[in-house]
Amino acid sequence: MTEDISKLFSQYRKWNSIGLTDNDGVVVASDLQQEWLLPWWWENYRRFNFHPVVFIDFGMSKEMRAWCQERGALIPLLVPDIFVASKEEMDPDLVVRMEEETGKMFWSYRNAWFKKPLACLQSPFKRTLWIDLDCQIRGYLGNLFESFGDGLSMTRYPNPTMPYPIYNSGIIVFKHGLSVFEAWADLCIEQNHLFRGDEDILAWLLKDQNTVVQLPAIYNWSRCFEDNPGAIVFHWHGAKGKYCIHHQIMSSNLQSLGF
Repeated sequence: MTEDISKLFSQYRKWNSIGLTDNDGVVVASDLQQEWLLPWWWENYRRFNFHPVVFIDFGMSKEMRAWCQERGALIPLLVPDIFVASKEEMDPDLVVRMEEETGKMFWSYRNAWFKKPLACLQSPFKRTLWIDLDCQIRGYLGNLFESFGDGLSMTRYPNPTMPYPIYNSGIIVFKHGLSVFEAWADLCIEQNHLFRGDEDILAWLLKDQNTVVQLPAIYNWSRCFEDNPGAIVFHWHGAKGKYCIHHQIMSSNLQSLGF
């Protein structure tokens, strides 16, 4: 890694120090590819929750940026995708192994995935709840700040093939200033050619640490698990999950039209 690349986007690899508040709040992010999820996510979130939301702009349309500003603060992340290694720039054996494990649909999401720690670092809140846009909020989330917001908390997903814990980064509760986020951002920029996504890097970074407080699974319930009416957050991850969300949106639109 050259010195120039190791210093790339240095201003976004450190904790934000502007406009900080003692409040608790939520951070979400989107690019042009994922912005169709925002109205669906917002409707579910606001049904049960009222904590302030900061929207991180990975490159949304002008219309969606205006939509976000009507509902919360909008922070642009002026980081182009040039730092994310393409499939052709990665070790062919690693590419084959990743595609055998998870399929080939993840490639289109990598540009946004590796920006996640940079987005988290922009949070102005004392305690922050990061939420992926494919997470369906089904209940109140405020108690997460009091119970899990004084460090780093995520839900551990079972993965018997890995020698260390794998945490799903779709829901993260964290306190402002944790050094692990700056280290995570550095690795996502400098070493993403060695990993499938952001949470693989985070798991590797945390493998020798005992700093993660595990969130109960009901706060990040995978669509791959059995259905759970008690799940507070249902995570529709992956291409199949996005299809299910699209079906929900279409069904809701038809109902509103009286069909």
